[in-house]
Amino acid sequence: MGEGGAVEFYIENHLKWRLLTPGDWDEMLSLRAQLEALDDLVLPATDRVIRGAAQSITAGDAIGGWDSYGNLSAFGWNIPEPGSHPAKLFLLGGVHPTHRYQGIGRALLAWQEERALAWRDEQHPGEPIWLGSYVEADQTCLRHLLVQRGFLAERYFFDMHRELFDLPRPHDIPGLVFENFTPERSHQVLELHNSCFSAQIDDDAWAESLGEETFRADWSWVAIKGDEVVGYCLSGTDDAAGLDGVMEGWCDRLGVAGAHRHQGVAEALLARSLRSMADSGCPAAGIGVDTRNRAVADWLHRVLGYEERDSVTLLGKSIPAA
Repeated sequence: MGEGGAVEFYIENHLKWRLLTPGDWDEMLSLRAQLEALDDLVLPATDRVIRGAAQSITAGDAIGGWDSYGNLSAFGWNIPEPGSHPAKLFLLGGVHPTHRYQGIGRALLAWQEERALAWRDEQHPGEPIWLGSYVEADQTCLRHLLVQRGFLAERYFFDMHRELFDLPRPHDIPGLVFENFTPERSHQVLELHNSCFSAQIDDDAWAESLGEETFRADWSWVAIKGDEVVGYCLSGTDDAAGLDGVMEGWCDRLGVAGAHRHQGVAEALLARSLRSMADSGCPAAGIGVDTRNRAVADWLHRVLGYEERDSVTLLGKSIPAA
């Protein structure tokens, strides 16, 4: 037994291991902050992707390794997604650079997968389980370890940016009219948005997003056929994502009705939004993309001149019922 009755585990022989408890929360956050700074990671964005982890550690789902000086130097944390069917677990973890290339990450990942299966057998006996892990562009070792264990790339999340000069000319599409977004079109755009994406937005959350100071209706466009909204690009400012601290325009939401996809509607909407930003004196623009198709980044670069900056890949592994 460890301090305070914590159970010690053998993961590998370089660090002293035990299960993490709620009392270790601050120390784990400190290690994560060090990893973010040392590796120049986009981990906060990863947390947003999984809607943040609960601010607590469930007994048995997280483990830590301490060095001989008593410093937490590695951790692994399995985070279940509430209400998911089949059951889903996200695997988070990290090893301090001073302890890498000693097989610690490999051993830690093996423990996390073993623990995930034990959790499945306890909480969802006889059911399949899905394991997922987010990997940033420069985390080649982690990607390699996950692929070795049978994980495959499932989704890509990336931010793309461009300066607002030499802009593509907005093109027209026969049968469609392009207009700036107005409040009168708000409900139609919401309905289209909820038909395009599985994550639904209710009326209150939608109204709140349009009421943000950062939202710019004059940078936002809709595509209309008859009196039906068939595409939308809602944009605003994102000072935090600016180039070298300069204000940057940002495409917050982009969607096209299924019957009108692959006809250049998204390109036409984005081109108009970029032009509106430039006409207002905005020097740069960005867009965040969540897609199963990695080629979307190539399309945004080729057609609209965006350059990829930050990217995260979700690797997943489905394990059938025992």
